[in-house]
Amino acid sequence: MRKLQLLLCLVTIVFSSAEAKRQQQLSEKDMGAYLFTYFNDPTHSLFMAISYDGYTFTAINGCDPIISGDSIADQRGIRDPHLYRAPNGKFYIAMTDLHVFGKQKGLRTSQWERPDKYGWGNNRGLVLMASDDLIHWTHTEVHIDELFPERFGEIGCAWAPQTIWDPEVGKPMVYFTIRQFAGGRTKLYYSYANEDFTTLETEPQLLFEYPDEKIQVLDADICPMPDGRYFMTYVAQENPGGIKYMISDKINHFDDYHAEQIDGEDRGCEAPNVWKRIGENKWVVMYDIYSVNPHNFGFVETCDFKNFKPLGRFNEGVMKAANFVSPKHGSVIQITKAEAKRLEQYWAAQPKNKTIKSGGLWLDDSGRHINAHGGGIMRYGDTWYWFGEHKADTTSSAMVGVMCYASKDLVNWRNCGVALYVSDEKGSDIERGCVLERPKVIYNKVTGKFCMWFHLELKGKGYSAARYGVAVSDRPEGPYKFLYSQRANEGTYPVEFGDKELTVLDTMSIDHFKEWWKPDWHKAIQHGLFLKRDFDTGQMSRDMTLYIDDDGKAYHIFSSEDNLTLHIAELTNDYLHHSGRYTRVAPGGQNEAPAIFKKDGTYWMITSGCTGWAPNEARMFSAPSIWGPWTQHPNPCRGPKSEITFGGQSTYILPVGEQLIFMADIWRPKHPSDARYIWLPIEFEDGKPVVRWQDEWELSVK
Repeated sequence: MRKLQLLLCLVTIVFSSAEAKRQQQLSEKDMGAYLFTYFNDPTHSLFMAISYDGYTFTAINGCDPIISGDSIADQRGIRDPHLYRAPNGKFYIAMTDLHVFGKQKGLRTSQWERPDKYGWGNNRGLVLMASDDLIHWTHTEVHIDELFPERFGEIGCAWAPQTIWDPEVGKPMVYFTIRQFAGGRTKLYYSYANEDFTTLETEPQLLFEYPDEKIQVLDADICPMPDGRYFMTYVAQENPGGIKYMISDKINHFDDYHAEQIDGEDRGCEAPNVWKRIGENKWVVMYDIYSVNPHNFGFVETCDFKNFKPLGRFNEGVMKAANFVSPKHGSVIQITKAEAKRLEQYWAAQPKNKTIKSGGLWLDDSGRHINAHGGGIMRYGDTWYWFGEHKADTTSSAMVGVMCYASKDLVNWRNCGVALYVSDEKGSDIERGCVLERPKVIYNKVTGKFCMWFHLELKGKGYSAARYGVAVSDRPEGPYKFLYSQRANEGTYPVEFGDKELTVLDTMSIDHFKEWWKPDWHKAIQHGLFLKRDFDTGQMSRDMTLYIDDDGKAYHIFSSEDNLTLHIAELTNDYLHHSGRYTRVAPGGQNEAPAIFKKDGTYWMITSGCTGWAPNEARMFSAPSIWGPWTQHPNPCRGPKSEITFGGQSTYILPVGEQLIFMADIWRPKHPSDARYIWLPIEFEDGKPVVRWQDEWELSVK
């Protein structure tokens, strides 16, 4: 068993024996609030919400996770948190060690950690947590296959653990779902944990057998009844599949089968949890309606454990979720008002990141380094979406695809997963191992589509393809559907090429220039030598960005002609193709990594020179029109390492209200996944942009 005991929140609280004794003596008359624990799909982390009336729940910590699943689980995420107040004064949380979107989030290259024959999830682990105060937690990862190898060494999966104190044994009983063998059906088992809640001490045993051996059962919840018996709710995966119950004199054995379904839903539901209303002879059965979008919880209420009154769903009846949406598989316990206030005050006092630290380690909501290189940012509604290349540890080739992160403040970022996957299909344009760079996304208000463009090089072809790729989605975070890739503006000359320019072009042939980088060759490049070379096959398209002008027209700006010349190409009204109109910028100037913005009617563009992986001095251009003429200006960077763009390379200019942010990446060719990000505010001196180095600065978003 791999055992980790970490102290979360970086503080250890040791309660006095008097405090521990007081906790043990608490009864229902001392309770004045409810604590709801749950997780959600985007984060696979632990959340908490508080209610003082048992009807309206409000998430604490600003709706952010209490504990990141990435920090406590082998599979970098948790599910199904169940919170329990034990008679020994401790609080226990049992959770599934599983991230079902591990591939999408870029955590692994396969759907599951083991072959598909082991079934959905493939997880073998649980996470056990213990606390004296609901704030500071220890945790242990428990692996069923390692603890009990003789019987459960080839376990298919284990999930949805819950805890109840067995008064006869004097220990916490953990019960959970197991699919013991590959291809087998799920059943409910129980085991006893030690009082510290750091391991399981007994081999799992069957909790009960469903009458129909073909039906899978899962997600049990056991609740003590006033008469000393035990009420167990669970899920039977019939059609549509819902909540059933059994009653037993024994806490660890049930056989009193009831055929009726108590949830009253016509959609599939799971994860029942039963909790008592404080001071009332009423029990609430809460359950997860996983088959609706967005996810929601349903509720029924009982006074006698026989008749169940529907209460509706969150925000569709008397039950309210004040400030959160899409909770999944949770639990509710009674707590004191003092405990509730302490939780609220503690998490309200936790500092939120409000500063930009250029060149540092940027973390997402799971504590992992943001993997979004060559990226760009799009705003939709009140949310910013950051798209960038997922980089592997040892190669710059695309092994995962394009990542997406979301933020309300541009400082704290939520990992939304893979927006566009590379393909496992051999010969696909975006086959795994291709080069997929500089992704940018723009929203088309007319079509309602989110349009992604990127630089694409075919797998195993080096940089000879020089294509752009296009993908589209109905949602900002994706998934995006790959449409096509090709070179740019095949059989079309730039808008500025008239009779004079075409006459000069007619006199040139690539065969006349056996020696490159000579003055005559440079002059020919400026006049369109490579433009003519690629006329029939389409112009090369490499480092790129997208720009939407004030009139709604969109443009694709990219390095072309062997990275010697920038092209600005107008897009069609749907933003999915070139219109056929384009212009050249700084012919022969060797510019890449374009980033563009507009200020007071003037277009500005910051670029990089072409020096491979090595950083170089930034260039800057301006024009009165997107079509030019473009004038070059000195390097806009100021401060240490300004001569090499602070060690980075431009990727995007982000407008935030009246503020403009210069975005650049620090590339690490020996460890691509560890690339860092530079964000700096753009200032103006004498009417020209200046990017001044700051180690740290505060960003205000409205």
